[in-house]
Amino acid sequence: MRFGTFYFFQAAPGHRHLDIIHRELEQMEWAEELGFDEVWLTEHHFIDYGLAVDPATLAAAAAARTRRVRIGLAAAILPFHHPLRLAEQLALVDILSNGRLDVGFGRGNRPAEFAGYNVPQEENRQRFDETVEIVTRAWTEERFSHEGRFYRVPEARVIPKPVQRPHPPIYQVCVSKDGVESAALRGWPMLNSVLYGNLEQLVANRDAYVAALQKSGRGEDEIARLLNDWGVSRHIYVAPTDARALEEAKAAELWYQESLRRFLIPDRIEDAHPSLQAGFRAMAERLAQVTWEGLVAETLAFGSPETVARHIETMRQMGVGQVLCWMNFGGLPHERVRRSMELFAREVMPRFR
Repeated sequence: MRFGTFYFFQAAPGHRHLDIIHRELEQMEWAEELGFDEVWLTEHHFIDYGLAVDPATLAAAAAARTRRVRIGLAAAILPFHHPLRLAEQLALVDILSNGRLDVGFGRGNRPAEFAGYNVPQEENRQRFDETVEIVTRAWTEERFSHEGRFYRVPEARVIPKPVQRPHPPIYQVCVSKDGVESAALRGWPMLNSVLYGNLEQLVANRDAYVAALQKSGRGEDEIARLLNDWGVSRHIYVAPTDARALEEAKAAELWYQESLRRFLIPDRIEDAHPSLQAGFRAMAERLAQVTWEGLVAETLAFGSPETVARHIETMRQMGVGQVLCWMNFGGLPHERVRRSMELFAREVMPRFR
């Protein structure tokens, strides 16, 4: 298995934005020192759930501060980017990092972000598909033109090209069966998250993904390769004992869960596009059932090194190839994040190498 650390730059109360950003950049340096394989970045806008507003800028900063770890995006939200600009930015980051960039693409599912950018959320799939086509052509063709629903490119020569050929590895963030099948049809590894609920959701995603790969004619060797790159993010907190881990991380986790609810559900569901309202209501009903006791029993990898290793072993048995260790969430103190990372790197990771 491979292990990365995951960064959202969450703006919990009592923390200055300046401090949050610089602390998490420092934690990326720790990740390399401690032997993690990758640092992962995301993209969010307009809310304290995450200050990661520009994944290309953050990836460039990570590239400047590290030499070995790969740098992953989980993900760039395509409906919020002009595809030519994004292709240029990510090619440049691939060069700055000497070919260490992994690019995850996402459709987006946060109402506040679509409202802020004045992009209709119900168009996210079509905008995603068109942006993917333009970005990949920009990376691989000397000149090209495009005529689509959202973008018109009379003729373009996008330079520089990425170091990695034909382009950096592409992943897709999958939050629905449709997304899982889309990733499989393109032959991309999928990225999933365990934010609440039990791990059976991972089994369902894996099975749907493998079935779609088989349906599209992928061979067993290719399926095994893609599953080896299957990445899952999960909140992880390691302390000397289970009791101490739960005590120290509880407040941060509960703040996170409330911020997630506010981010996923619009203030007035009835104002959302009719095609989205049923999904928002179902999501609101699911999140209303989340409790601390349920999170501890089903979702969180919190505890002593031995306990956390058991959680990781369960993921390994499910076929997860890499774990995106989300170790700084909800305003956890900097020094506790360091200790958790050290314990994980020293006492958990070696069991899975």
